[in-house]
Order: sequence, then C-alpha cells, then structure tokens
Amino acid sequence: MTNVPFNDLSRIHKPILEESLRDFKKVVLKSGFVLNDEIKDFENEYASYSGQNYAVSCANGTDALEIILRSLNIGKNDEVIIPNNSFIATAIAVSKAGATPIFVDNDEFYLIDTTKIENAITSKSKAIIAVNLYGQMADLIEINKIAKKNKLHVIEDAAQSHGAKNKKNINVGDLSTAAAYSFYPGKNLGAWGDGGMVTTNSKSLYSKMLKIRNYGSTKKYVHDEMGFNSRLQPIQGIVLSKKLKKLNSWNDERRFIAEQYNNAFADNKKIQIPETFDENLHVWHLYVIQVSNRNAFMDDLEKNNVQSIIHYPIPINQQKAYKAHKLFNNKFEKSTPYAKRIVSLPIFPEMTKKEINKVIDVVNKVSKK
Repeated sequence: MTNVPFNDLSRIHKPILEESLRDFKKVVLKSGFVLNDEIKDFENEYASYSGQNYAVSCANGTDALEIILRSLNIGKNDEVIIPNNSFIATAIAVSKAGATPIFVDNDEFYLIDTTKIENAITSKSKAIIAVNLYGQMADLIEINKIAKKNKLHVIEDAAQSHGAKNKKNINVGDLSTAAAYSFYPGKNLGAWGDGGMVTTNSKSLYSKMLKIRNYGSTKKYVHDEMGFNSRLQPIQGIVLSKKLKKLNSWNDERRFIAEQYNNAFADNKKIQIPETFDENLHVWHLYVIQVSNRNAFMDDLEKNNVQSIIHYPIPINQQKAYKAHKLFNNKFEKSTPYAKRIVSLPIFPEMTKKEINKVIDVVNKVSKK
C-alpha cells in the first residue's frame, strides 16, 4: 500500500549529502564559522538568482522581515499593513520591530486584497507587507500604486515564493523596497535547519542591514546600530548553494504536480481548487484546496494513507497573541471562512507518479462521500 507523506525532504537531500558534508569538513578545519566565505558566496549567488543587486543572509525568515523594518526605521507608533491569512511570523516581525500590524482581508487568490488596503491606511502607516502566499506573487503592481499615492514602503514576504515571477517576468523583489525569504527546511529552497535572506537593490539599505544582522556592526567591537544576532551558519550556506542550482527544476516539478491536480479536480464540485492570479509564474510551495467538511475529509485522507496539513487554521487576528489588538476576533469576509475550509495536499519534488495518482484518487473518492 502506498503511503503519501505531506513532504519527504530526504529525497532531495540524499544527492547532495556527501558533497555537502565534505565541504563542511573543510570549513571546520579552517575554523571559519561565522559570516565566512561560504556565506558570502551564497549571498552573491542568491542576489544573482533573484535579479537583485544585494543579498543579506540571516538566521530565519522572521528576522529577515524585522531587519528590513528596522533598516527603514519603522518601529514604535508606526503601523504596517499585512494580510490576515498568513503565517503569524509576518505579524510577529512587525511587532518585534516595535510597530503595529494592521490586518487586511485576503482575496480569492489567498493574497492580500488590494481593494481593502486603502481603508486600512492611517497617518501612522509606514509600509505594506505583500505576502507571496503559497508560492505566487501578490499584485505588486497595484500595491505599488497605492503605496506611491500614500508614500509607503512596499516589503515582500517571500518566504514561500523562491523563484516566482509575475506574467511580465518580473522577479520577486523587483517591485519592492526589499524582499524577505525563509529557508526553513520545508520551503522550496530549504536549509538543513533554518535560515533567511533579504534582497534589495538599495545600496544604503544593504549597508544598514549588514550591521543590523550582526549586533549593529561591520567592524569587530564597533557598533553603529542597535542590531541583534541573526547570522546564517556556514553549513546552511553550503547546503543552500548546492540546492539553489536545482531550484528551477524543483519548481518545474511542483508546477507539473499542480497541473495534474488541477486537471483531475476540475470537475469535482466538492472541491475548490486554487486559482493563479493574472498568469503568475506560480512555484506552488503549497497546493491548497477548500472543502466544506474539512475534519471528516482530512480524517478520510489519513485513513487512506495520504497526509494533509492546514495552512492556516486560525487567522492572525484571532490568535491569542494579538488579543490586545483592536481587530482581535473581527470577522473578515474571506480569511475567516478560509481558516475553516482550507486543506494543503502533498506536493514536493521527487514525488512519484504513483503517489500523485494516489492523492488524486483518494481526494476524489473521499470528497464525494
């Protein structure tokens, strides 16, 4: 019987295992453990891959967002607009920087609803964080129009969108002040632990971010900024550099699987399949459907040896961490019901044809019960 995991990282790690460990051994023997050549090389490689002038690595994707916010001097008494359906890290980064996240509803593509942004803007607003959720770019063109009109920064939370583009072949980061990436293991480009990156085309912002991620310093024991410790470890730089070379082909595999799912579920009236915004080049970090009887549906998937997860079961504004927020527990038109209906199905590189067909067969069978 075929068991289909939600993800299986071992399949993409095995081919690079020996080479990565061999290169890390060289680092150990050199005793160069902090912001070494391997880190700098990977930063340059990622800047080139993303089409940006500069890249600054850090410990994780949450720190990447906070580093951007701090570099833009966004903090106490400021507000930052974010989508309500996202991982809570988007909001936490804003809060850690000292600012207040302002939640805006999502649209039918699970992206921030650009028609709702202007209603959330106040005299305290300083930035809009566009989350490229599940693997596709938000409507950065429209968001930039709004931001320019209201003199706001545009920041991309690109934690789930490594390699994504819009229909005009515009890269993540091209239409924002800076973009924040996560290298959490399950991401399209994931580390053997955790990691993050910021990309930007601004030289002055780059210089400031270098300091903030390293105790506010670029020269030992000289501290020009109130920074913190957020440095990518050498083993992660080595691994991510090797995996970056495979990222485009892995994203192609994800697109192929998503196409198989879309075709197979198109006529199933019990399932709402995900939509792609405006011909985006989606990288399908997650394949998220909607069903009305989610608990029973997921139980039946599990009984048939197909794993599934919810991204995300509680909207940010309903999380107890934000119980003091003025929008706590407010009901949003789309993000509130999404949280009760969405289910993520297995999608990952090296997924076999047998596994793909098993997911299709089981989903179609149990959804029609």
